[in-house]
Amino acid sequence: DPKVHAVVEKLLDVLNTPSESVQRAVSHCISPLMQSKKEEAADLISRLLNRLMTSEKYGERRGAAFGLAGVVKGFRISCLKKFDIMTALCDGLSNRSSAKCREGALMALECLSENLGRLFEPYMIQMLPLLLVSFSDQVVAVREAAEGAARAMMSHLSAQGVKLILPSLLKGLEDKAWRTKQNSVQLLGSMAYCAPQQLSQCLPKIVPKLTEVLTDTHPKVQSAGQTALQQVGSVIKNPEISSLVPTLLMGLSDPNDHTKYSLDILLQTTFINSVDAPSLALLVPIVHRGLRERSAETKKKAAQIVGNMCSLVTEPKDMIPYIGLLLPEVKKVLVDPIPEVRSVAARALGSLIRGMGEENFPNLVPWLLDTLKADGSNVERSGAAQGLSEVLAALGTAYFECLLPDILRNCSNPKASTRDGYLALFKYLPRSLGVQFQNYLQQILPAILDGLADENESVREVALSAGHVLVEHYATTSLPLLLPAVEDGIINDNWRIRQSSVELLGDLLFKVAGTSGKALLEGGSDDEGASTEAQGRAIIEVLGRDKRNEVLAALYMVRADVSLTVRQTALHVWKTIVANTPKTLKEIMPVLMNTLITSLASASSERRQVAGRSLGELVRKLGERVLPLIVPILSQGINDPDASRRQGVCIGLSEVMASAAKSQILSFMDELIPTIRTALCDSMTEVRESAALAFSTLYKSAGMQAIDEIVPTLLLALEEESTSDNALDGLKQILSVRANAVLPHILPKLVQLPLSAFNAHALGALAEVAGPGLNSHLGMVLPALLAAMGDVDSSDNEVVQLAREAAETVVLVIDDEGVDMLISELLRGTVDNQAALRRSSSYLIGYFFQNSKLYLENEAPNMISTLIILLSDSDSATVAAAWEALLRVVNSVAKEDLPSYVKLVRDAVSTARDKERRKKKGGPVLVPGFCLPKGLQPVLPIFLQ
Repeated sequence: DPKVHAVVEKLLDVLNTPSESVQRAVSHCISPLMQSKKEEAADLISRLLNRLMTSEKYGERRGAAFGLAGVVKGFRISCLKKFDIMTALCDGLSNRSSAKCREGALMALECLSENLGRLFEPYMIQMLPLLLVSFSDQVVAVREAAEGAARAMMSHLSAQGVKLILPSLLKGLEDKAWRTKQNSVQLLGSMAYCAPQQLSQCLPKIVPKLTEVLTDTHPKVQSAGQTALQQVGSVIKNPEISSLVPTLLMGLSDPNDHTKYSLDILLQTTFINSVDAPSLALLVPIVHRGLRERSAETKKKAAQIVGNMCSLVTEPKDMIPYIGLLLPEVKKVLVDPIPEVRSVAARALGSLIRGMGEENFPNLVPWLLDTLKADGSNVERSGAAQGLSEVLAALGTAYFECLLPDILRNCSNPKASTRDGYLALFKYLPRSLGVQFQNYLQQILPAILDGLADENESVREVALSAGHVLVEHYATTSLPLLLPAVEDGIINDNWRIRQSSVELLGDLLFKVAGTSGKALLEGGSDDEGASTEAQGRAIIEVLGRDKRNEVLAALYMVRADVSLTVRQTALHVWKTIVANTPKTLKEIMPVLMNTLITSLASASSERRQVAGRSLGELVRKLGERVLPLIVPILSQGINDPDASRRQGVCIGLSEVMASAAKSQILSFMDELIPTIRTALCDSMTEVRESAALAFSTLYKSAGMQAIDEIVPTLLLALEEESTSDNALDGLKQILSVRANAVLPHILPKLVQLPLSAFNAHALGALAEVAGPGLNSHLGMVLPALLAAMGDVDSSDNEVVQLAREAAETVVLVIDDEGVDMLISELLRGTVDNQAALRRSSSYLIGYFFQNSKLYLENEAPNMISTLIILLSDSDSATVAAAWEALLRVVNSVAKEDLPSYVKLVRDAVSTARDKERRKKKGGPVLVPGFCLPKGLQPVLPIFLQ
């Protein structure tokens, strides 16, 4: 078409216009027309190449470059090979004699890259070596053309293209020839003009290498590196970072002097726009350097910036190439000795996970968990715990719930270091998870309480610290959950748990009352504290009056704890919370007494001791004011259906009476005596035992009044079948503590003849507890028992049996001092007119010598003589009893001592014979005892030895 021909010719002429916008427009217009000029393609391309390489004018050469790009685009890219365009351009670049030729070829490459885009990429990569050489051309115009070509090439480079050219450029930086280094640096700088997607891929590799170049020995290489970094800075779209490029370049070129300054400037900058890939490329090396600095402040600032990066970047994936560089350093900062630094690093980890997702940090959580178990320092475990808490907060509660069973299991791990690490998590999770964490308090509190009693001090400290944090965060929102756990801890058997629980209770109350708890309390007065009425009202408002009373009652009790540290802590909390002690005690007295009574009846001896001391202290310090409140409460408590509480009442009464003045006790006798009297007849043994101690304490102050008003009632109760057993045990209990005082009042009642079965049983039971206290009462007790046990004609065999058992008990409970009295009573019985008494006395002599643990060698001769004479008694039953007793007495004598008894036995036998002879008026004289089967057996050992 002639018209098309004319238009093309006209456009080729217009290309000579020295205006890039005109030339660029022609390049775009000419492409569609080329389909009608296929026959003239070779001529057109030849003319343009000729003008490109030989024209004297820059504008014409530049226009020819645009025209060539438009023509090639019109004829399709295949024409590059068909018409040897690339060969011509290679020849032009290699032409060392003509700078214009080299410049023209480079301009052609630039325009072809722009017009053809990625289609031209394979040819451009092929031209890369020549392009590199052109960067160091001696002619400035050629070098500028090379930069333009590189810029155009890079702006259209694909991800694959980046992968192909980057390794060769980076390798060029390691070349020994400085020109090669320089050229590679310049081309690397041009990569700043890559498409944004490719920028994020290549800049993480380029900038660190360019930073290294800044310290090269050759000044031109250094200068090229500086220029390249400026090129990277020039494509930054973020205005805030763009204005900081000179500062950042200083930080990169002179890190020793400018890293800290660069970090300061970055932290001071308020970012309104998002951070792009080129910005990151300049920021990360500085931050990386900051993380490796010795200065704690610099590390902290660098970690802070790392944490902020994810929230500032346009695409979080832009950060992915830097993870391998930054994460190891953040991990090191996480275990820094300084807590503040660790805290910032932990938050940085949380931000990274939150911004980029767990999938980019596959080994982070396992590393943190391993560090929690490590045997290293507490600092490392603490840092790992803090980091993990932030990471878990970023990953969400579902992830945390999956991990929680493992965390709780490791809190009781056999290794102290593991327990320490995992418990430390609970110090930081409340801060990172916030309100969500309170949903797990019920599961976590037992682990913390166990930690408070741990054998390892470090574990205890961590658990207590975790407790403080829980209270700090959830004192108001989760009070119903925290308070019961702390209250239970106050009465725990382990003093360490009590101390920690008192501390935590203090924290709770301070939080509720709105006070710091750090008031300096001077002086020893208990009456006035550092609290105010308003704070007291605040506690009542939050806890309710009943719960407040319970808490203060428990707190008052542990003020008398057996552990000094618990006492001191409790006293501090009390004084900080309570404004007026006497007034408060009056308000909480019923609850306090309830708490003390329960504790006094506890199975834990330490808890009983604490409650007793507390009650005693209460009475000693505020006797006149509190006794009118305490005694009625205790008196009513003796009717409580719970036996353990009734026991607590009795122990409480003992403590009160032991601590009160005698005059104070006497003024409450009307209430004390009925209470103790009731308790001594209680249905439960443990209550009666404690009541006896209370009776003993009362006796110290009230003397005979206590006996006169309590013992007769018990004796009366003995006569009632329904109460006799309990009353008897009550008497036993008071005898065990006050035998000498009480026995004279009991025995006359029990020994009245004829002896009943119950009285016989009672005498035996009381004898067990009275022990040597019976010595002086044998003259009253033994005759009654001897008479009852020897009464074989009695229809009541039970009485005989019970009397014998009681007598056996009596003879065995006496001590050395009572032996003479006992022997005297028994000997008196052997010569009594009543056969029953002689028989009973003989039996008891034998029983005594056979079973007593006392030394009786001195008493044996008299007994042997007496018993041999009794062998001629007129009562056959007495003879049999005497024979049995003689056998037992002789057997109790040591064999080596037996020969010394020969004369004694001979004399006694003579006496028995004479006695028998007097009874008979003639005939053979036979001693009845020796006529029994084996009649000589008791005395034979004496003669055989």
